[in-house]
Amino acid sequence: MTECYIIRWPRDLSKVYVNGSTIRYSDDQSVYYSNEVLSPGQIICTWSSTIDYLASGSAPSLPLLKINKSYELGIKLTSDNSLPAQFEINFRDESQELIGSYRSTEDRLTFTVPIGTVFYEVHLINLKHHWLHFETLTISEIGVLDRIISQNFSTHYSWVYVRPIRGSNHKTIRLIINKGPRSILPVSIHESINYEQIFIYTDGQDEGKLIESLDQTLKFKQDLQLIFETGLGYHYLPSEFRLKLEETLKQNKILGGNNNDKLDH
Repeated sequence: MTECYIIRWPRDLSKVYVNGSTIRYSDDQSVYYSNEVLSPGQIICTWSSTIDYLASGSAPSLPLLKINKSYELGIKLTSDNSLPAQFEINFRDESQELIGSYRSTEDRLTFTVPIGTVFYEVHLINLKHHWLHFETLTISEIGVLDRIISQNFSTHYSWVYVRPIRGSNHKTIRLIINKGPRSILPVSIHESINYEQIFIYTDGQDEGKLIESLDQTLKFKQDLQLIFETGLGYHYLPSEFRLKLEETLKQNKILGGNNNDKLDH
């Protein structure tokens, strides 16, 4: 199984430099950040794999990674000038001593988790920007980023559409429906699966917009067969939403196949 994690802007504002800053949240969950007096080298925001839950009430904003394994970090944002943004990954041991660090101004960076790592942090660092528009931070096993076909984020749902690692059966798409949305979206790609997959995270609201967004993405695929699969927390979604979602997908001419598997209600 190959793992990929798509990460949003930190929910904990104590991890964001807010002095003199304007922060606007869009419906697609992207974030506009501006600060005209921000000094070069100032950390704009921080994600961490550990957190003091009692103090902040927040969960960790980074996934746990395997020791001595290599990963790829990708960042998707736009800014006010041609200068790239900079991000930094710091790894610390049980004494919080720095045992490894990577820094880059590219939109992708390959790194290896050092032996002895207890937690790690990612910093987004200002160079000479007055504003930036942040979309996602992604941490994945190497090569997985190129498997993402498209993605869609909204207040009540998110989905990620990925192609298989080996080959592709273009007539079949597997829908994995999870409870969400989440600040960290996990995407697991099985090496043995040869069809495309869409990982859906929803809170059970705005099913009409969710269906519409899937329609727009898949409308050019003909004779499509869907395979439904329950994912993380699926059975905690409202039962009426689960029934309506399945029925709508089956009846929809664009998405509908003749052999849709029935979800277990």
